[in-house]
Amino acid sequence: GTLLDVGGGSGVFLAAALKRYGGMRGMLLDLPDVMPAAEERLGREGLTGRVALHGGSFREGAVPEGADAISLIRVLYDHDDDTVRALLAKVHDALPEGGRLVISEPMSGGRRPERAGDVYFAFYTMAMGTGRVRSAERIGEMCREAGFGNIRAPKARRPFITSVLTCAKPD
Repeated sequence: GTLLDVGGGSGVFLAAALKRYGGMRGMLLDLPDVMPAAEERLGREGLTGRVALHGGSFREGAVPEGADAISLIRVLYDHDDDTVRALLAKVHDALPEGGRLVISEPMSGGRRPERAGDVYFAFYTMAMGTGRVRSAERIGEMCREAGFGNIRAPKARRPFITSVLTCAKPD
């Protein structure tokens, strides 16, 4: 169907997904200042006709509706818990019943720390002055609080770089 990439920047992830799945359509939400870079990249990739661009902030407005799946790629760890909770609630509201959420970002090892990744991204968020690295378990709890179910965190090949968590809005 349609994938909405929230905080999708210049469209790198969305372009890769659209190339991989030729019948899929895409939507991208990011700040208005980012839209020219997204237009340029997606145009260069020949994907303009398959993508709707939405300039805006997920902090200030609703997440656009119309997607079967929403991706949050390297978004949550840049924000505090209150912002993440609000974003997950907006994503839940925007999805249809059965709609999927895909989260991919650096995640801490939780009860079993991943030394290199946990330390690096703890320093990263400290230097940025915002956000925090959370474990897949913690992100799953936050997704559950927002109303999602069927939460899965497949084992990552290189968890010190990125991990994935998926969930769905119940039918």
